[in-house]
Amino acid sequence: MIPDPSLEPSGLEVVELSWERIQLTARVCPAGSREDAPAPELFLRHLTEPAPPLQGRPVHGGGAARGATVRFNPFAAADQMPVRPGLWQLVAGGDGRESPWRAVPAAGGNVAPWRIREFPYGSSMIRFEVRPPERASDPLTVEITTWRQHVPGQRTWTLEAAFGRARRLKSAIRHGLFGWLVKMCRALPGGRRLVVFTSDSRATLGGNLALIHERMVERGLDRKFDLRTILRPSLRTRRAMIDRARLVWLLARARVVLLEDYQPAVYRLEPRIDRRIIQLWHAWGAFKTVGYSRIGKAGGLSPYARAHKNYTYAVVSSEHEVPFYAEAFGLPEERIVPTGTPRMDDFLDRKKQAQRRDAAYAALPLTRGREVFLFAPTFRGSGARAADYPVEMLDLRRLHALCSDRNAVALVRLHPFVERRVEIAAAYRDHIVDATDVSIDTNDLLLISDLLVTDYSSLIFEYAALGRPMLFFAYDQDEYIATRDFYEPYETFVPGRIVRTFDELVSAIRARDYQHEKVEPFARRHLPSEPGSATDRIIDQLILGR
Repeated sequence: MIPDPSLEPSGLEVVELSWERIQLTARVCPAGSREDAPAPELFLRHLTEPAPPLQGRPVHGGGAARGATVRFNPFAAADQMPVRPGLWQLVAGGDGRESPWRAVPAAGGNVAPWRIREFPYGSSMIRFEVRPPERASDPLTVEITTWRQHVPGQRTWTLEAAFGRARRLKSAIRHGLFGWLVKMCRALPGGRRLVVFTSDSRATLGGNLALIHERMVERGLDRKFDLRTILRPSLRTRRAMIDRARLVWLLARARVVLLEDYQPAVYRLEPRIDRRIIQLWHAWGAFKTVGYSRIGKAGGLSPYARAHKNYTYAVVSSEHEVPFYAEAFGLPEERIVPTGTPRMDDFLDRKKQAQRRDAAYAALPLTRGREVFLFAPTFRGSGARAADYPVEMLDLRRLHALCSDRNAVALVRLHPFVERRVEIAAAYRDHIVDATDVSIDTNDLLLISDLLVTDYSSLIFEYAALGRPMLFFAYDQDEYIATRDFYEPYETFVPGRIVRTFDELVSAIRARDYQHEKVEPFARRHLPSEPGSATDRIIDQLILGR
C-alpha cells in the first residue's frame, strides 16, 4: 500500500485496542478524521531485534462507528510460533520495517496504557502490556514478556518433578526415534502414490474420512493411488508393535495424509513440499473455541506446541469460519479452505436421508407417528477422561407428563465421552428413551426429530440445514463461557431460545416458544454456498491439486 502524503506527519490514530480471545485488535483511522476508511496495512515491529514484523489482518463487517479494525495474532508469527519477547511498536505502511505512517493514540480513544493481558500455560506465562508513549506523537508500544512461574519456598527437587523430567526425556527420545525412522523410510526408493486415511478416534473408517475414501473409489481413483487406512479407537488405546511400525511407514511414504481430529503422531511430521496433510475436522462450523483459541484457559494448548501447525490445508464449511479455524489451528488463513464438508454433502443427500430416516424409525419404533424431542447436550469437563453430564437435572416425571400430553417421545442422546447414563424408570419408558447407545448415528436421529434440545453442541449446524426449531438448555452458560468460551457471543449466535432452568425448558416446549425465526438466517450464513459438492472439491482441489 502506498501511503497518502496528505496524511503526513500525523499518520494514523488508534481509536481503540481490545482483545478477542488470543488476538489483539486495533481500530484506527487517519489522524484528525471522523470518517470510516479502508483498513490500512498495520504491523507490530520489534524495536531491538531483526524479528519478522507481525502483520495485522483487516476485520470486515465489524460495524465500527469510526475507523477500520485490524487484528493481530501474536501467537502465530512468521514461524507459526509466538512472537519474541521484547518491545513491539505499532506501525503502518511498507513491510513494517520502515514506517511512513505512525500509529499513535487518539485523543479520547479507548487505549488504556495499563491494558495488560496474561496467558498462563503450565507453570509459565506470556504477558502483554500496552505501554503509554513518551510523547503524543510516538507510536504505541506493546511489551511482551515470558517467564516461568515460581512459588516462593517451593523445593527445586521433588520425586514428582524427577518423574516428570524422566517422562519428558522418554518422550523426547521416542519422538526423536520416530523422526529418524520417518526420514529413513522416506529415503527408500519407490513411488509417491500413497494416500493415507488415519484417525486416533475411530475403530473403523467413518465420518469425513469414509466419505472421501468412498468417493475416490467411485471415481476410480483407487486405480491411480494406493489408498491405505491406519486407525485406533481412541488416544487411550495402545497400538500393537506391528501397528506402530505400519504407522511410521505409511506416514513417511504418504503423498497425502487425511485426518479429521486431533492426532499426535501426524504433528511430528516435518512440512514437505511433496507431502500434503489435510485436516477434514469432524465438526461443522465454528462454535466452541478449540485448539490455540483456548491458550490461557484450563486444558488449552501450550502456545509453543506443534499440534495442527503442519497442516497443508484444513477445510471448513464457509468463508465465515476461516478466521476462527486459522486461530484455532495456528495457521495462516490462506491454508483454511472453505470447500464445505463431506459430512454435510452426505447429510443433505435426499435419497440417503430417506434410507436413514427409515433405519432410525426401525431402531426406535416408539418414535414412529409421534412428535420427537431430541435431547442431545455436549459433555462437561476438560476432555474424554473427565467428561460428564449432570443427568440428575432432568426431571423425568415432568418430561414424561409433557410427552404424554403431546403424544411425543423424548430421546436422550448423551455425548460419547460421557460414561454415566440417565436412569429411566419403567413407568416412563413409553415416552422417554435413552438413545445414547443405540447404533444409529446422531445425525440420523436429527432426521426423525421435530425439536432439538441442546446447549453448546455443533449439531446445531446440521439441524439448521433441516430448518427445524431448537431450544438451548444453557443452565451453566456463564461458567461455560469463562472456562471454554465461544467464537461469537452465545446469546446472539444460537438459532433459538435460550432457557436456564428445567422449568423454563418445559414451559417453552409447551408454548412452542422456540424463536424459530432465527434458524433460516443462521443456516444461510453458515451453510456452504454450493452444498452437495464439497467432497469432489476436496478431492480435486486439495488431494489431486487441480
